[in-house]
Amino acid sequence: MSFLNEATPNVTVKKKNISTLIEYCIENKIDITIKSKSNDDFDIEFIITNTSKAIALGMCLKELKLELNGLSITSIASIKANKKVLSAKETGLTIGNGIVAEGETEMAFEDALKFDLGSSN
Repeated sequence: MSFLNEATPNVTVKKKNISTLIEYCIENKIDITIKSKSNDDFDIEFIITNTSKAIALGMCLKELKLELNGLSITSIASIKANKKVLSAKETGLTIGNGIVAEGETEMAFEDALKFDLGSSN
């Protein structure tokens, strides 16, 4: 699945997390290469052979709170912080057969079923 011009995914791991990640890779038959970066940091390169292993590895890395090197991923927290609330007019959402007017708070359902709960049969 990997190509010659494609960089292999790698992650920098602290000494305390390396054993867990190595055990995971051995159990799931993921080929790895380990390079020492410093006394406390190691670079681990993964050789991924199929998409299911890639997804499982991504879930494992997320659980260990590790991120792949070289990925420019926008975190969910920053997306939530920059979230802008759009009005119905801006989104073009409609209710029923008409367009929501600005400032309209009531919803009209023309084709709704009507039940009379006060009468007894």
